[in-house]
Amino acid sequence: ETEYDSVENVLLLKKENVEIKNETTNDEVFYVVEDMPEFPGGETALRKEITGLIQYPDIAVENDIHGKVFVSFVVAKNGEINDAKIARGVHPALNKEALRVINSLPQWKPGTQKGEAVNVSYTVPINFALQ
Repeated sequence: ETEYDSVENVLLLKKENVEIKNETTNDEVFYVVEDMPEFPGGETALRKEITGLIQYPDIAVENDIHGKVFVSFVVAKNGEINDAKIARGVHPALNKEALRVINSLPQWKPGTQKGEAVNVSYTVPINFALQ
């Protein structure tokens, strides 16, 4: 299931239920859980936070580079963002900025499975558009 906002700024992608091992914590990482992780204030707050954090790279402005960067990360049991990586990139400068923004996000409400907090994989697209 994919959710769009009115200008398709941030889509929250929910993936198939696949269990993988996370190299850094050696804890199970879920893709779909009973209660998905939530950014404080919900999706609208997440979009506002991302928009407020983005600093469009000068090289991208000068060269008219734009597009949607998809960043995957794990919302850990404690709500922290871990293992952020580019799932689909546009340009190194935009990819780097997207990772910086995701790694700058405050703690989330962690996802839960059977009432227990678990590590959940999450993907957020960040749309870079020149006005």
